[in-house]
Amino acid sequence: MKCLVFLAFGLTFFSSLQAQTVQQQVRSIIDEYETSVRANTQKIIAAKTEEERAQHRSTIPSAAPYATRVLALVQAAPGDPGSTTGIVWLLTQAAAFPESQTALSLLATTHVSLQGIAPAVKALEFQPLDKVEPILEAIQQKNPYPEEKAAALYALGMQYFRRFDAALSPSEAEVAKTRAMDCFQEIVATHGQVTIQGFPIADQAGRMLFEMGNLSVGSPAPEIEGKDLEGQSFKLSDHRGQHVMLIFWGGWCHACHSALPMVNQFVTDMKEKPIIVLGINTDIPEEARKAYADYNVHFRNWSDGTTSGPITTLFNLRNFPTFYLIGPDGKIVLKQTSLEAVREKVKDI
Repeated sequence: MKCLVFLAFGLTFFSSLQAQTVQQQVRSIIDEYETSVRANTQKIIAAKTEEERAQHRSTIPSAAPYATRVLALVQAAPGDPGSTTGIVWLLTQAAAFPESQTALSLLATTHVSLQGIAPAVKALEFQPLDKVEPILEAIQQKNPYPEEKAAALYALGMQYFRRFDAALSPSEAEVAKTRAMDCFQEIVATHGQVTIQGFPIADQAGRMLFEMGNLSVGSPAPEIEGKDLEGQSFKLSDHRGQHVMLIFWGGWCHACHSALPMVNQFVTDMKEKPIIVLGINTDIPEEARKAYADYNVHFRNWSDGTTSGPITTLFNLRNFPTFYLIGPDGKIVLKQTSLEAVREKVKDI
């Protein structure tokens, strides 16, 4: 009798394990990975010496074994709505591993019409266009959910936006611009209520439309008007007649740390030329003062206060640091460029 009871208990327990959704099992693996990363980060923060920090940085857990486990679960339950959590994680957080390419093929087949894949679909803006365009078009045609349709439109719009931005001929630019604007305009017109990961997709599409219309090379640069840390107001147009290099940066931005000494050197090298460097700093004022001192910043800055400050938002910033070169006539000469490209462009002025 006891054996029968234990057997019944065992079957019930096994059934409860089976009853765990695929989503719960996938989430458990992801949580395990994220917990290990957080534990390692705490060791880096608590380290007393640079040698200790370097040692802990060298042992940051890799996502590779977790990606293998997540993919196995997803493949074992093809088309299961819960496996979308795994697809999303593989394509957004494990994109550097081979498993993400398998996830991409699943997105195009077993998962093409499922709900919950919008974050993975939106991330396809960073994949090669020839690989993902058929997938994005299939999602628009076969997926009944507005979030997924809007994500596919946005990813396709961003793909063609980048083609427009990098076009080598006016005809190539016009084709790409038209396709991108069609995607973004459709989002604004038909998906105004859709949010993806908490952000209204129509707002993002609207900012892209503004950028294409107002922040392209050859367009008049939007006026910048704000205050420095001392509360003194100044405007971009105050420097009409000069070239102006803009740098969007923050002390929080690790990539900015290596760029700032080179910008300081650029300021020194250009002091006899008709060009000025102006920064848009995205730190809160207390942190900004520390960053100015730490990196010996000696060019003037607007204090935007945050990465979502009014100037940073106006320029639709997606990366830091970001450089723009504005010509003496107030038009954009180079956008989202490199310091080296700016130096080359102004070497003969």
